[in-house]
Amino acid sequence: MNSYLLNRALGSVAPQVFHVAQTERLVHSLEPAPGIRFSSRRAAPSDRLRDDTTSTPNNSAGEDFAHKSGVTCLAIDQFEGRYMVSGGADPSIRLWDLENRGSEPEHIYRACASVSKPSHSNAHTHAITSLSIYPFDPIPSTIFSTSHDRTLKWSALHSPDIPPIHTFNLDCTPYAHSFSTVPSSLLLVAVATSERSVRLVDLRSGLATHGLPGHNGAVLSVEWAPHNPYLLASGSVDNRVIMFDVRKGGHNSAIATFDMDDPVGLVPPGAGQVPASYQPRPAFSPVSRAHNGPVTGVRWTSDSKYIVTTGQDSRIRVWDTASGANTLVHFGPRVRNSTSSHLAERAPLIVPKQIMTTGHETLLWPNFNDQDDRGEILMLELREGTFVKRLRVPGVATTSRARGLSTALSAARINDLAWRGNGATGAGIELFSAHGDGTIRTWASHDPDAEPDEEEEAAEASRKRKRDVLEDIYKGFVGAETGISYT
Repeated sequence: MNSYLLNRALGSVAPQVFHVAQTERLVHSLEPAPGIRFSSRRAAPSDRLRDDTTSTPNNSAGEDFAHKSGVTCLAIDQFEGRYMVSGGADPSIRLWDLENRGSEPEHIYRACASVSKPSHSNAHTHAITSLSIYPFDPIPSTIFSTSHDRTLKWSALHSPDIPPIHTFNLDCTPYAHSFSTVPSSLLLVAVATSERSVRLVDLRSGLATHGLPGHNGAVLSVEWAPHNPYLLASGSVDNRVIMFDVRKGGHNSAIATFDMDDPVGLVPPGAGQVPASYQPRPAFSPVSRAHNGPVTGVRWTSDSKYIVTTGQDSRIRVWDTASGANTLVHFGPRVRNSTSSHLAERAPLIVPKQIMTTGHETLLWPNFNDQDDRGEILMLELREGTFVKRLRVPGVATTSRARGLSTALSAARINDLAWRGNGATGAGIELFSAHGDGTIRTWASHDPDAEPDEEEEAAEASRKRKRDVLEDIYKGFVGAETGISYT
């Protein structure tokens, strides 16, 4: 980084190159920030009294919990990244102002608005499955939410309340939803549902009758293309990923499927890139499979060139959207995404291309394993599958076992990730994770070149002494076996 600073001062490095180098460095330096917590308690002068609506026997004393039960989903506004909404299994929805904190390392966020069944008669009655903030308001004013109560709700953000404006009855369980961020997009909300189709909710008419058929099982994940208001992709328990064009009707709307055994994709006739004997598969095939298990997540890259999918076969796959080819990126045996007791979207978080150096685009994946959930997030390079680092939730292994909680209610269970590129005081990058024990945890970038404090220096000196002792013991054993003296 010092060389970048020098070259930037000399004018030999363009500002954009310097900016990307700095943000990539900050992403790679993400670490746990246990001092930053989210609490659903109302602030009191003594800060000792808990709100009766937020206390729960599963919560140990001294901890702050964002929701009474597990936090199921997160969403951050796309303009300034100032506001975040969270949904819980309680069920409740809360709004957080992320600019309430300065640069201090310890802070407790308090919800600036919330809604639950006791506070509003039209609120959700079952666990929240997905959330999004209306993308075209500079200051967030409305949100969309889905729930196991079989509804999609459109709600207003009026602190201290989040009153529902309109309820769309879907008559099926919604697992995820997506709203296109393209300015010229149609006012349609795509909803992944249990009825084997992607439902389209028209905000103008208030109707939710239009569906996109094609899957043979429940649809778990859906997302609109970043640069095309008519294309969306979905993943289902039928192991398939389908791309839809909403301008077409009925079964004609399914225009393409991805095949994990196809590394070539759709090739125009006479392209000359493949042998003449090669027979390209049809764009849409009912037998094509993207994974050897249910597809739990579908996400486009910010430039629309790739789609990243995750499946319960413990695989992450990257697809070329132009040809539909499997790029064969291998992320290694570390990836876990085991079968869950309930259906839910589990998707990776993709860092936008403009944040990372070309060819080093990064994704973050919350590893999940029913048998041994370790509470970890893998940072991986999207193009090559290279392992960058592992983020571990502090104290999860001992805490969850000691409390004897099931995986669904433990801090190790990471249900969703959200991030903002402009952290507190405008410096750094922050990542937020939703956990099964009702907490929202923070991960913040730190300066790797910062001078270590006295405690860090003492800890490093202690580790060095232990390494030296181990090395002396090793040399002693080797010397005793070979008769060679190291003195």
